[in-house]
Amino acid sequence: MDQGSVIIRIALFACFAFTIGCGGADALVPVSGTVKNADGAPLVFESGTIIFQPTAAGRAANGAVDKSGAFEMTTATPGDGVQPGTYKVVLQLWKNYRDQVLAVPKTYGDVSTTPLEVTVDVDHDHFDLSIEK
Repeated sequence: MDQGSVIIRIALFACFAFTIGCGGADALVPVSGTVKNADGAPLVFESGTIIFQPTAAGRAANGAVDKSGAFEMTTATPGDGVQPGTYKVVLQLWKNYRDQVLAVPKTYGDVSTTPLEVTVDVDHDHFDLSIEK
């Protein structure tokens, strides 16, 4: 075997290994939902962000929460969705962003204290989240 043949084989093997390693990721699931008070009433806030933080290996996703409480999750590009898996849900909803006044209890704003958790898969892609005051 000549040196050129060895180099080509190594390059092909590296490409094959890279393709297998990168191609195993789960497809993204388009995820949307709403955030409301426990009694079903809309929350009153100026601006909001929602974050899905994976409980195991995986990529976090985020989205803006509009004033009606609706959200759509993004991992890399707007609206692309979320990898299947289980996530802690972190909410940062601001009554007054400039003065740092939250519209929800601080427990919802930290991954270690939030009581919200969702499991995303193709059959579970819409979440109506309820916030206790």
